[in-house]
Amino acid sequence: MTAIALDGINRCFEKGIGLDIDFQTKMDWIGAAQQVEVYYQEHEKNLRDLAHFYQKHGIKMMVLKGYGLSLNYPVPNHRTPGDIDIYLFGDHEKGDKLMESELGIEIDRSHHHHTVLTFQGESVENHYDFLNVHVRKSNKRLEAKLKELAHTDITETTEIVLPSVEFNSIFLLRHCAAHFASTHMSIRQVLDWGLFMEKHHKEIEWGEYLTYLKQEEMFRFYNLMGLFCLHHLGFDASIFNGLYEDELFERFSNEILSPEFKDKEDGCLLHSLSVKPRRWWHNRWKNRLCYPDGAWSEFACGLWAKILKPSHFVQ
Repeated sequence: MTAIALDGINRCFEKGIGLDIDFQTKMDWIGAAQQVEVYYQEHEKNLRDLAHFYQKHGIKMMVLKGYGLSLNYPVPNHRTPGDIDIYLFGDHEKGDKLMESELGIEIDRSHHHHTVLTFQGESVENHYDFLNVHVRKSNKRLEAKLKELAHTDITETTEIVLPSVEFNSIFLLRHCAAHFASTHMSIRQVLDWGLFMEKHHKEIEWGEYLTYLKQEEMFRFYNLMGLFCLHHLGFDASIFNGLYEDELFERFSNEILSPEFKDKEDGCLLHSLSVKPRRWWHNRWKNRLCYPDGAWSEFACGLWAKILKPSHFVQ
C-alpha cells in the first residue's frame, strides 16, 4: 500500500493540505513506489507474453482482478498486481496441456476451481470456475450467472480480455466476501471495490443490480463495504445506491483493520486441524453476513471440499 499512500499524500500537498511526514520516510516511500513501478512493468510484459502464447493456439484469455483493477487507480502502476488470474473460456485443460508439452511447465492441480503454474517467474491461477462451487450451494447459482456474463458480455483490449462491469460488480463483491468470511479482507481489497465503483457506477443498471444482490442475500455485505468506503476511505456517497447505517458497521470495520481471530496455520497438519475449526466457529457471524447458506450446511460442504482436495487441510 506504500505507493498508493504516497499518491494520496501528493494529492494532499497539491490541494494545500499539510501533512507532518519526515523527509526520510517520504524518500523511503518514493523508493518503494519505484520498485512497484518496475514490477508492474514486468507484470504487463508477462501478461502480454502469456496472452500471445494462448492466442497462437486459438485460446482467448481473460484477466481477472489484479491488472484490470489497477486501471481504475489514479496511478495504475502503483497498484501491485499480485498473482496472474486468468480464465480461458472453457479451454483451461487445453491450456494446461500446452504449457506442459511446449514449455515444460509443471501444473499444480491440487486446488479447487483453478490450477496453478509458474510462467516467467510469476504465479498464474488458471480458473475453470470463478467461485469454489464445492464449499457452499449458493456459489453454484452465482457461478452460473458469472459464466453467462463472462461468455456474453466482455470488454476486449488489444491484447487481453477484461471482464465486463456487470461481471465485476458481482464477482469482486463475492470475492471480497469470501476473504472476509473465511480469514481476512485487506484494506486494499476494499479500495479496489471503491475505485471500481467510482469509475464505473454510471454504467451499472442499479435497479436490476440491487434486486439481484437482495435476491442472493449479498446486499448487506455490499452496504457495509460502501459504508467503509465512505467513512474510512473518503469516497463520495454518490457512487453508491441504497446505503443505510448498520449496527454491524463498527464490528465490520474493526474486523478489516484488526481481525478478532488471530491464530494462523504454521503448515503443520495437526496445527491446521486445530486452527481451522476454531476459526470457522469464531467466524460464524461473518458467514451469516456473507452467505445465505446455513452454518452446518456450509460446514458439511466445506469438509467435503477438503476431502476432495486433501492438501487444503494445511493451506
